[in-house]
Amino acid sequence: MTDLSNPDPALAAHLLNRLQRVTQDLAAVRRTGEVFDIVLRDALDALAAIDGTVLLVQGKHLNVAARLGQAQSSVWQDRDLDGPGPAADALRQDTPLFFESAGALVAAYPALETRTGGVAAVASAVLPMVMDGHPLGVIVLDFREPHTFTLEEQHFLQTLASQCALALDRARLSGDLEQQVHDRTAELEAFVRFTETADGETGVLVLAERAVAVLSTLFPGCTTAYHALEDGLWRIKVHTSDLEKQPTLLASLQAGVPMDIPVFAQPMRTGQPIFVDDWNPEQQHFPYTEVYQSAAIAPLPIGGVTQAMFVLGVKDTPHWTEHRRAVFQAVGRSLTLALERTEVARQLEVQNAELLARTQALEGFAALTRDLGLTTDADVLIERAMSLVLSLLPPGYAVFWQVSEGQWRIRAQLGELGNPALQVAVDAGLPVGQTPTLDQPHQTREPLFQDRYDLTRDIAPELVTHLFTVATLPVLVGGAVTGIFNVSLFGPRPWSVADQAVLKSTVFSLGLALERAEQARQLTAQRDLLQASNEELEAFTYSVSHDLRTPVRHITSFGELLRRALPEPLDPKAERYFGIVTQAATTLATLIDGMLDVSRASRQPLKLERVDLNRIFGAARQQMDVTHPGREIVWEIAVLPEIYGDVELLRRVVTALLDNAVKYTRDRRPAVIAVWAEDQGERWAVRVRDNGVGFNPEYVGKLFTMFQRLHRQEDFGGAAVSLANARRIVTRHGGTMMAEGQPDEGATFSFVLPKAAL
Repeated sequence: MTDLSNPDPALAAHLLNRLQRVTQDLAAVRRTGEVFDIVLRDALDALAAIDGTVLLVQGKHLNVAARLGQAQSSVWQDRDLDGPGPAADALRQDTPLFFESAGALVAAYPALETRTGGVAAVASAVLPMVMDGHPLGVIVLDFREPHTFTLEEQHFLQTLASQCALALDRARLSGDLEQQVHDRTAELEAFVRFTETADGETGVLVLAERAVAVLSTLFPGCTTAYHALEDGLWRIKVHTSDLEKQPTLLASLQAGVPMDIPVFAQPMRTGQPIFVDDWNPEQQHFPYTEVYQSAAIAPLPIGGVTQAMFVLGVKDTPHWTEHRRAVFQAVGRSLTLALERTEVARQLEVQNAELLARTQALEGFAALTRDLGLTTDADVLIERAMSLVLSLLPPGYAVFWQVSEGQWRIRAQLGELGNPALQVAVDAGLPVGQTPTLDQPHQTREPLFQDRYDLTRDIAPELVTHLFTVATLPVLVGGAVTGIFNVSLFGPRPWSVADQAVLKSTVFSLGLALERAEQARQLTAQRDLLQASNEELEAFTYSVSHDLRTPVRHITSFGELLRRALPEPLDPKAERYFGIVTQAATTLATLIDGMLDVSRASRQPLKLERVDLNRIFGAARQQMDVTHPGREIVWEIAVLPEIYGDVELLRRVVTALLDNAVKYTRDRRPAVIAVWAEDQGERWAVRVRDNGVGFNPEYVGKLFTMFQRLHRQEDFGGAAVSLANARRIVTRHGGTMMAEGQPDEGATFSFVLPKAAL
């Protein structure tokens, strides 16, 4: 016999090593079967036992979970947890039991062999497994020979039982987690399969059918139903087959349950499921439900709005346990999540389809927009639009209709109509007011989409039996309906949101294209007319100017001859008359020269080159000094840039501006004239400022108009054409002219030209 008071260091070390290895092995497993295999194998090997058994608590029973060893018949069998027995006693007392000699186990439990039909081993150890105060089960080791359990062995076995309990709890948690993952994965897979195959309401019902099937498995024998809100009533859509055996109740549910029935009104109001114990049909205002003892109703919100109810009727249990409540709520939440995901997926699918359709339409009309700059032919634009639409749809044809003399007539057609007789009929025209498919969008200015074309709607039915889907859309140009864009398909195809988006975008773009084409055509016609008018005006001006020169010379010459023919001296009145004639002729000659100058500047081709403005302004300043000797003028000319332009024409502009500044500063002592340039990025602004008499800014528009004056002729002479000619030259260079001023405060004249050559 082993002395328990004297520990064996070698045995202790051996068992400790065993225990460390078992602990490591248990930490690596997540399944109960693996836990039992490790514990029993190492325990039997460490203590030379012949048999090992694991019994687990399952409700009020102890059931055999695993065996390992040589015994053919064991006393360790399934049994009640509340009855007498070594395993139950060890669990109740949370204390290991050791039976070391032959007959010790039977002596302690005389009825054990009789009750189990087995034979007790010579020695046995019964080790309880308890976790957080909750009994999990026992580990039993049997020995062929008497066995005295040393302190080291008892410590080893108790620690082994504790490690086994931890491993079982971990395996249980892991199993629960795996089961949850498995369940969620199964739900997700079901949802994915649904999203791939279901569409709209049918998909929702498929999900409901799956949820009903799940609850039928979790709650056997119960009635499960899915109700949808329709026309103010909760109508049953999906249900378990047992309802077929209750035809009266089923008919009532199919007819619809009022919204104010308490068991439906409360969850709809609160958004939370309700559980009804001790079901009473009269109290719940729910007839034909006497067979049920309890019920549960879960609202199914989609987008925050309750649109359906999940109902479970229990026939054999009057009360809801917490566990059953949790199961029902979990299924309800899963179905709600699936429905919401289905709705989101549906919305995303619709949005993506619409986006794709719009993108395709925009890509197609990008080419159409480019064509806008190349043609003003409306028929070409209409044909391009029809071609784009037909390329995105199943086989069919497109027609562009317009009203002519009370008839709908074809303006353009792409594709065969599929029936020669139909072609003959539409070529003859359809009566306005008697063709609803065309009349309605023309009157309402809204598209008309017919998922199933009404054969009796517009024309002889026998001509259109091959048409299934028809769309007619008004084409707006300048806010008015200019025609109807008609697409007809030969096969059945409901107009989806994406299809409608394509057609609407295409027709809208076509309207813009036609409007822009019309504007371009009108603009081209106006430009051609204006160019012709300008050419005629220039030719007329040039001709008139040349034709006027001879009469003016005659007036001047013969006036001088007449004066010389008269005896000297002339009386003052005659002398004044001859002076007026001479001055008028001189003014007229100046005006003619100005007109010729403007005509030449307009007709002269531009010779673009780099122009140094410093040289041009310098030469013009010297010319002013020569032309106006004795004038006291202070010139403030900054460094000026080089620009691209016609040097001769720009010299006229500069001369006109400096001459204008010198003229209107003649009464200033001294006159101050400043010239500078401003860099405006891609353009140069050149400014000429003086301290002269200025002008009223209200009449600035007259400054650049031929023969327009802001001052009296007798105060400031000239033909009043130089500024108008300067503006025309600057405009031909792609620039602009402007002026600023105030009376008696001077003026600033500017021209702005691009830096790069035109």
